Amino acid sequence: MKKPQIWLSIFALIVGVLMVMISINTSMPAAYPSSGFQASHRQFYLNNTILPDHILYPVLMTVDKLQLETTPFPERLWLQAEYGWRRLDYARQLIDKNKIDLALTAFTKSQKYLLNATQETLDAQTTNEIRLKMLKHLTAYLWEAKIIADNFDTAQKAVVDRLISECESIKLRLGQSLSH
Repeated sequence: MKKPQIWLSIFALIVGVLMVMISINTSMPAAYPSSGFQASHRQFYLNNTILPDHILYPVLMTVDKLQLETTPFPERLWLQAEYGWRRLDYARQLIDKNKIDLALTAFTKSQKYLLNATQETLDAQTTNEIRLKMLKHLTAYLWEAKIIADNFDTAQKAVVDRLISECESIKLRLGQSLSH
């Protein structure tokens, strides 16, 4: 098969997948007009940011995972930190859209990325410079996370507070590792 034919096939596949995704998205309200599935309901909208409620978000997650898997250490640490910050921003934007359940999911995902990066920093033979940089990321992240935490209701806030506590615990371990 020639190169132009391969690219044309890939393009046609992408267009087809997009058409199916949009079709599913538009048929969902008709199939479930009064469903309580609004937290998982995806929409198609034009914006600079693809939030977890966007129909193309699963594609973005797949690209992120592929990029994470193919990025070598220590660049992977900073990529995970970036993903954590991005998901925290998604949580903030979803709170603004009053999609609190999705915001909690994004918040949880952001914490997971920062914890993974920090744990990997601790597990690997990293320099104090890398550990200090990660400590700064985690400190700033916790400051922002605590501000966002006030937007959740009582049950959700308990989950968020537990996640923040986990981050504070690993931050303490990271800080202690610098003194050795």
